[in-house]
Amino acid sequence: MKDYITGKRGLRAAAWVTLMGGWVLLSLLVDNEVIVPGVGSTLLRLLLIVSGRDFLNIVGYTFLRCIAGFLASLLIAVALGALSRWSVFLRELMEPVLSFLSSVPIMAIIILALIWLDSQLVPVFVGFVMVFPILYETVYNSIVNVDGDLIEMAHIFGVDRRTMAIDIYLPSILAGIGRVSSSTLGTSLKMVVAGEVLAQPKFAVGTRLMLEKTYLNTDGVFAWIIVILLMSWVLKLSMDRIKAAWENKGWM
Repeated sequence: MKDYITGKRGLRAAAWVTLMGGWVLLSLLVDNEVIVPGVGSTLLRLLLIVSGRDFLNIVGYTFLRCIAGFLASLLIAVALGALSRWSVFLRELMEPVLSFLSSVPIMAIIILALIWLDSQLVPVFVGFVMVFPILYETVYNSIVNVDGDLIEMAHIFGVDRRTMAIDIYLPSILAGIGRVSSSTLGTSLKMVVAGEVLAQPKFAVGTRLMLEKTYLNTDGVFAWIIVILLMSWVLKLSMDRIKAAWENKGWM
């Protein structure tokens, strides 16, 4: 029992209890449901949201947009990261692109996306743009940092390019992606929801957040934030299991 209390899980449980206690205390002090809703009213709103007939569609479409943006970024990052390793021109070409994507405010990108794209595609595009620089740099550095002695030995023994790609470069790329995947998926989800808030597709967590804000249903906003946190946790858990599967197969 003592080990549990002083261990990581015990400290984490204590942190959550402290946060919940702070929320209860703050709502009692403010005593205004529009500014800080109580725990009870928020959980009741959450129950109503989860039991709604469109809930699975809303959460499912937001998940799909998040994963679509992430996978599109990943595929293009792998292709361009690998090509940049052997093309100085492409690497130089990518520098201003990455600098632009990393420097421009997210709101400006969403506004441009609203002009160029259908409302269904705006959140996917925003998620893609925000995680692409991270994934590109990860893939490029994973390839560049492969042990030079290993490459030299492969050349000496006449290992063909396909085998080198699969047995030497791929594990390094997968290890790099594994290190940043959970955080980039979380970033993708946040950016997709931000895009949904402005693009307003029919089935979307961001659309519902904006609707609750319009009617000053602060408990509804809190409830949807809890839904987003749970979605982020599901993504992290899924990614951890994928990484564990990669490790079991010896891919990273």
